[in-house]
Amino acid sequence: MGSNVSTFVKSRKNSITQQRIKHILSYIMECHRIFLSDGITYSKSEIKASSTIMFEDYFKMDFVENYLKKNKKLLNEKISELDEINFAYETQQPYIDVVDGKIKPDKIDIYINKLGLRNIFQNEEDENIYFALECKRIEILSDVKDYVLDIENKFINRNHINLRLPFEGQIAFIENKKITHIDISMEINNILKGKSFTTEKYLCYEKLHSKLDGTYLSIHKRNFENKNSFMIYHLILNYSNVVLN
Repeated sequence: MGSNVSTFVKSRKNSITQQRIKHILSYIMECHRIFLSDGITYSKSEIKASSTIMFEDYFKMDFVENYLKKNKKLLNEKISELDEINFAYETQQPYIDVVDGKIKPDKIDIYINKLGLRNIFQNEEDENIYFALECKRIEILSDVKDYVLDIENKFINRNHINLRLPFEGQIAFIENKKITHIDISMEINNILKGKSFTTEKYLCYEKLHSKLDGTYLSIHKRNFENKNSFMIYHLILNYSNVVLN
């Protein structure tokens, strides 16, 4: 870890919380490995014909329901404090928009709570402590612009009313065989360098799973109040053999 990361996690609370989040992310990557081994594919045309669910939501919902929820015993066996962990999608939490000061709903792609951190955040109920993952499909490299917009619009500029951990998560689903996770990470960094908000550490490789790569870490500053630093874990997943036309 670089000096920025070391400074950031110097408090016991942040250190313990980060380790818990990394265990959860490792579990998510293991579920992704299981998913790939199952050989599941999604046909855009078939889903459009049989469902009113937006395609970008379809496999996200399937991943939560059939993998993150159903394999929780793998996580519970390693960390007993996570026996009640909850995974959900399309959950909303209130936030204050720093632009106009209004309270608005924050739609979270994948919402994870009951993190077993009650003893760390003693003034908060465990169910109110949550970790958020925002998801984006990457069909062409220029789609990375929308991924970076989520960093700015959902993490930098949203002052959440309920407790928000200083750790965020993003998932990029790559649907193009010609694009690698390295291409994505480099493009994200190139776009970040042109942004006005503060990035303290650009995306760098962060190993979260023994057999899978494509995982990164970056550090930024919030754009409100004390402008506190926070980390983003990036999971760049290869779906190029999963999504069919």
